[in-house]
Amino acid sequence: MNIRAPRLMVGAACILAIQAAASYCLHREPYLPSPPPLAALPLRAGEWTQIRDSSVEPDALLMLGPDDALVREYQLGGGRDTASVFVAYYKTQLRARNAHDPKVCLPGAGWNPTVSRVIEVAVSPPARSFPVNYYRIAREGSQSVVLYWFQTYNGVYTFEQQLRAHRLLDSVIDNRTDMALVRIIIPIGEAGVQTADARATDLAQLLYSQMLSYFPPKEKARS
Repeated sequence: MNIRAPRLMVGAACILAIQAAASYCLHREPYLPSPPPLAALPLRAGEWTQIRDSSVEPDALLMLGPDDALVREYQLGGGRDTASVFVAYYKTQLRARNAHDPKVCLPGAGWNPTVSRVIEVAVSPPARSFPVNYYRIAREGSQSVVLYWFQTYNGVYTFEQQLRAHRLLDSVIDNRTDMALVRIIIPIGEAGVQTADARATDLAQLLYSQMLSYFPPKEKARS
């Protein structure tokens, strides 16, 4: 008995189903939320206070193609410690241009990764957390801690491959693929790596919570 034939038939059926779903998604209008501008994010996040907002470089903006973007610098408790935050928001991912993984862009800017892993950042209520990419980078004697993640209405992802897989499912099931890339960079100062790590995760908790309002349920979405 040839047992390969049923397996081939199942595989072919799966491929046809995926193609049909993809074709269906491409031929219907995606749900496009209308969140507030990113510049409206609170100027204070815990003990962090906004000290300036900057514009995204035109070349980067053209390459990424977001619907909205924010470059903001925060200061901790009136001291000298600062954090740089970048957010790129997309109403839909069903476009030619989408967010790029920062680990690809950082070396192009002269930063060399020295540590790379995925960590869990705790949020309330207790026993909940979300995954983020943790990078430690170095350039010309300077070191920084980088945290970044892809945040959607349906969860948080750390890799583009995960994001793409869920993008297809989300577009089929809920007809929405809104997403934000959130990146935090904190220099490692005299206080050392552990202090920079703690400050980065603290700010990540706060920004994650603030970004939740940009992913309301469809029935409660702003019109």
